[in-house]
Amino acid sequence: MKRYVLMIAVALTLCAVSVGAQTDTTAFDRYSLWLGGHYTDFNDYAKKVGEYRLIDDNVFGEFRLDLLSRRGSTLFSLNGHFFDEKNILGQVNVTTGNRLAASFQYRSLVHQLGQDLLSNLAAREAINGAPGGKMLTHEILDPGADYNIHRQEVLSTFDVLLSERGNVHMVAAHRMILREGTDQSRSVSHCFSCHAESRTRQVQNTTHNLELGLQADLTEDKTIGYRFGYRQFKSDAPDAYAPYDDAKHPTAITNAGTEAEFDSRQAYEDTTLRVNALPQTEKMSHRVRFKGNLGKGRFSTALGYARTENQETDLSSDAVTGTINYSHPLGDQTRLVAKVYAARQEADDPFIDLPTYRAGRPGGAAFANLEFDYTRYSVIDRTHARATAEVIHRLNPRWTVSVLGGYEMIDRDDYPVADDGLQTKRFIGQIGARFRKGLNYSSRMKYRFEKTSDPFVSGRGLFEYPGVDSLARDWNGTGATFGFIFYHDREDLRYQAITTEPTDFHQFEWNSNWQATPKVGLSIGVRGFYDKNSDLDSLDVSHFSFIPNLNVNLTPSDKLAATVGYTYNHYKSRGPVSVALFDG
Repeated sequence: MKRYVLMIAVALTLCAVSVGAQTDTTAFDRYSLWLGGHYTDFNDYAKKVGEYRLIDDNVFGEFRLDLLSRRGSTLFSLNGHFFDEKNILGQVNVTTGNRLAASFQYRSLVHQLGQDLLSNLAAREAINGAPGGKMLTHEILDPGADYNIHRQEVLSTFDVLLSERGNVHMVAAHRMILREGTDQSRSVSHCFSCHAESRTRQVQNTTHNLELGLQADLTEDKTIGYRFGYRQFKSDAPDAYAPYDDAKHPTAITNAGTEAEFDSRQAYEDTTLRVNALPQTEKMSHRVRFKGNLGKGRFSTALGYARTENQETDLSSDAVTGTINYSHPLGDQTRLVAKVYAARQEADDPFIDLPTYRAGRPGGAAFANLEFDYTRYSVIDRTHARATAEVIHRLNPRWTVSVLGGYEMIDRDDYPVADDGLQTKRFIGQIGARFRKGLNYSSRMKYRFEKTSDPFVSGRGLFEYPGVDSLARDWNGTGATFGFIFYHDREDLRYQAITTEPTDFHQFEWNSNWQATPKVGLSIGVRGFYDKNSDLDSLDVSHFSFIPNLNVNLTPSDKLAATVGYTYNHYKSRGPVSVALFDG
């Protein structure tokens, strides 16, 4: 895989200051215009190296505009960046003293999506050492499809002073996100032919997020606020449909005499159904905030409640959250910062009513008319709590050090099984230091360690034990046992709890800035992390990342600036690969 990027740019900064009448000596206008262009050449798999760029070997004009204007207590700013026709950023801010603060922002970007070739979905069962029986096949109905999503976001925020007495403010915000384009839709048929298909799906999603709130000062050092939120998500794209094969015997491909037998085992077959449907959701939230002084320290706290509803399925979830932040001086040069967070989430547990298994078919009580109905307990149900405490101490005018400790707990009610959820515990430790010598040199470094017990893992297991041909069990409480394995018995063959979550996590950061001369600046640093999980059944999972960077800033004059930088990213991952097989 190769990636060549050639960028040619010219930066031009124009500054102007206009002084108004003698009664307004603070009036000024300042603006800068950056003109240039970039050319990108992509080779090999362009959708990976150019994931957020237009896949087009072409030259694009590029410009930035920054404007800042002040008249009395009114401040106006305009910032914009045009990278290409689908990568645009623009923002306007207006502030009038403490009376009004308004902001308008538009962001546009394109996301190139690769195509899953489903090439790992090809297998056939062996019978007596020869291929036969069940098969797993795949078919790409849109080979070479160009999946991409154009994302646009419009954000507006307002803060209006309603009354100087009590400093009463009204805040309002509206955020709209539009996603248009195409992505990949997948479906899988069942029974004799496990057949996976891929087709193009249209995307046209709209998200609206509205917030309204009031904030007021109760006393000189106590402030209270309330905010109401409403969020709506809907898809206006046409539904995607997929056909499902008719159920047949794995080895007797003809359906003669077996239609009723295999129809009785399926929830649906020989039909076309809607697939990959998106939920139409609404969310309402309430949040109360309170902050002020407490003794020598200062605190802020918030309590929130939110309810989310799926308009299509009539299912909902509720969440209650609370936070407390407290800062307290321990001495002239020492400060304590403590933070506590707690949340409780619950979702509806719907009853899943399945067709009766082999209804009306012969075979005795152990075989026929079985019910596999169940209650689906949500993995969302959980209690989440986190607490951290950090001590920051200034050793002298140049050195500042900090030490942080924390604890986090996630108690899942019903995962992996009902009333027996996993409880994840995490201990956090961090040390940091900052050094500053005048305005010419500064440096900071940080090391963080996290130790986790029982992180989130797959509840069912990843693999099946190989070479197992039967499970001797009393099926359906009838005393009957069978010398073969039914599909719903295969859960007992699965093993290997797997996760991408580590039990040990190490992170290191270091960065230094040196202003050698008023015209030359240097920034150098490195970031990296290493994590692992050796507590799994039989696997060791680990990840390693190392990212050094170097930047040189040149300012030959007050009208010209240039930056030259280099970043290198090395990432290494070690984890399992699962191959699709019928017997493990």
